[in-house]
Parts: sequence; structure tokens; C-alpha cells
Amino acid sequence: MTPGWRWLLNGVATCGLVFTGAWAHATPAQVILIRHGDKDSQRGDYNLSPKGFERALRLGRMIPACFGAPEQIRTFELDSVSGKNSRSYQTAVPLAVATGVNIGIVMGSTTSSERFGEEVLDSKTFDGAKAVFFWEHRHLPDLAKGLGLGTMAPIDADDFDQLVLLSYLAGSKTPKVERLSQQELFKRACSGLASSALPAAPAALDPGAANAGLQLEMASLNKAVGLPPKPHTTAAELDLAILLWLQKHRTPDQIAKSWLLLDRNIVQFDRALGIDMTKSTPAVVRGITSFLTLVDGAKDSIKDRVRRPRPYVNHPQIQVCLPPESGWSFPSGHSAFFRSAAVLLADLVPERRERLLAVGLLGGTSRTMCGLHYPSDVEAGQRLGEAAALQILNSPQWQQFKQNPAVQQQIEKIRQVPVSRLPQNDG
Repeated sequence: MTPGWRWLLNGVATCGLVFTGAWAHATPAQVILIRHGDKDSQRGDYNLSPKGFERALRLGRMIPACFGAPEQIRTFELDSVSGKNSRSYQTAVPLAVATGVNIGIVMGSTTSSERFGEEVLDSKTFDGAKAVFFWEHRHLPDLAKGLGLGTMAPIDADDFDQLVLLSYLAGSKTPKVERLSQQELFKRACSGLASSALPAAPAALDPGAANAGLQLEMASLNKAVGLPPKPHTTAAELDLAILLWLQKHRTPDQIAKSWLLLDRNIVQFDRALGIDMTKSTPAVVRGITSFLTLVDGAKDSIKDRVRRPRPYVNHPQIQVCLPPESGWSFPSGHSAFFRSAAVLLADLVPERRERLLAVGLLGGTSRTMCGLHYPSDVEAGQRLGEAAALQILNSPQWQQFKQNPAVQQQIEKIRQVPVSRLPQNDG
């Protein structure tokens, strides 16, 4: 009996614990690694956000259609009392419903994800099987290592789009690795033609509805972004000097404002528009959020190509004033998000353009203020956000989105807010 591993099968309700026995050498045919769906950090609970639940539904339809139905589904452990880490299990539920495969919760995975991966490669249960593992992002690299992947790049706290496909030859513990985008998979013909026991996703909740069929042209975006300064050059030394100067002179008020911009969320522009967007303009929020996923995907592609470490990784004298992140540094994802969001919103409400662009700038500079990015990362993010937004604005998908009656009605709500009632932008 292998100590430390318990399987919670047949869902949480049955609570059936099964301990693994002696295993012969065997390997699965295919393993899919997925981080749990999106969360709402402002809400503060352990559940998926509505967007995360929508993602889970789409995964439940797409995975069987594009990769074949799995024989095994496993999730990261959850706390049965507090519900902490429930999102991995919640993300797996639609796939289990669609396929009739029981969900196993891997107890002990907070400390032994790598060991679990190693045991999978020797387990009769997984021999020749297709498996899907839904996991907590900070422990996914450990799980991947145990599954023979070696080194897996850390996953950013706000990156929910990755899907890693591991394919094994019989008896081999070294997989073929494919890193895929969920958003791209959702657009594939296999996903669109899927027949599923799951209900069709309501169009009003579909985060990919507005951007359907739109692909950003990466060559021009790469050209707009450029490359970071080479190490030990004057430009690189200036990058570091600015960070050290800001670290010395930043004020508690500036740090507090940086914390307010921590989440990349379209509602950060509420004050600039003078309206609660979540309550008053939900169609606008859903649509622009769907377009911003394309910008986020372009950012990830460039980060993976450039692979610039964060400032505090190479320079221990940098003291961050926001939670440190493990992903690559160039370009800044916050800077790209806030700039592109500001440009898109300004196209809908040009009367608020100046206020929106001010927030778009602050969203990036806060990252330099707190040492999470070099100034050149933020500048590159601004260029990416601007270039990507211009591609979106020139697309037929954007024009169709603007002409949507619900969107037009909600834009009019924004315009009806008197200038005298607009709160001052935080500077």
C-alpha cells in the first residue's frame, strides 16, 4: 500500500475512500493538465466566478469532442470544512457530468503533487488511459514534473487559459508535450460541432461570444513590442536605477493605490466612467472582457518567447510592495490589459477618453512602483495594449459588438452620467 494517497471517488457526496495497492509498471496514453477555472478575488470566496463556471462548461463540452472522453478525472484536494481549493473540483464537474466518469480528489496534493504524478506513471488504474487533472496553479509544475515533463514554467496568478497535453508511448515515462490555449481550442471545429449531454452555454454568459473568429496578427504585435534591454547595457542599468529610486521614494499612499489596481478587471474603470459597470453595463463588461482575452493570449506568447526574469529575481535589493509573481516579466500583462481596455472603452465612450486613458496608464505604472516590472516591461505592455486594441477596433467583430442593441443601450447609460457627478480620477 502506498502511504499518503487517498482517492475520494464518486464525488464529494459519497465520500468513498480507496487506497491504492501494488502497481505494475504502466503509463497512461494521455494526460491533460488544466488549472481550475476563473475566480473573483474581489468576492473573496473559494468558488468559481460566473466566468469560471462558464469556462468549466465549455471544457466539459470541448475535451471529449477534441481529445476523446477520459477514463479518469482527478482534482486537487479541497478542504471539506472551509471549502478552500474547491475550484478545481468545481471545474471538473461538467466534464464528469458529460462523460459519466467519477471524480477522484487527490488528498495530500498540497504537499505531494510531484509524488502523485510519479505514482500515476506506475499505476494500473491509469495504464493506457486518458486522464484529465484539474489542479491549483502553484502546484501544477510539481505535478507536471512527476509526470515526466521536467521543468514547467510557473503560471501567472491571473492565467486561466493554459491546457497542457501529455502523450505517452506505451511503457515510456517521457511524454510528448503540447501547450495549448483553451480559447483557441474552443474555436476549433471539433469543439463547435460537439454533441454533449451538457446544456448549451447561454450566449449572454459566453465570454468568447463577442470575439468569435477574431485572431490578432502576432507579427505586427511582436514588432510593436520589441525586445527588452540586453543585460549590462546602459538601458538595462537605467531600468534598475529607476526601480531603486522609486523604491526609495514611494509613499504609503502610492503603495495603497497600487494595491487597488492589483486585479486586472474591467471594473477598475468604474470611477473613470462614473458608473458601476457590473450592475449597469453587464453586456459591455462581458464583451470587452472577451476581446481582452485575445490581448492576454498575445501577451503570454511574447512572454514565453522573450523569457525575461522579474526584477526581484535577478536583483535581491528590489523589495516588492505587491505580491510577487512567478511568471516572466516582459511585457507587463497589467500594462497591456489596462491600456487596451482604456482604448476600447474610449472608442465606446469618447467623451470619457482622457479619464479612461489616465486609468490605463496607472494600471501599468503601479507595477513599476512596486518593483514587479522594469519600466521597459511597462512601456512594452503599453505598446502591446495599444497595437492589439487597434486591431480589435478595426475588426468586424468589434463593429458588430458596438451595434448590439444591449451594448448601445448601456453605453447611453454611461453618457447620461453628468460630468459634475464624475469622481476625481486617482492620480
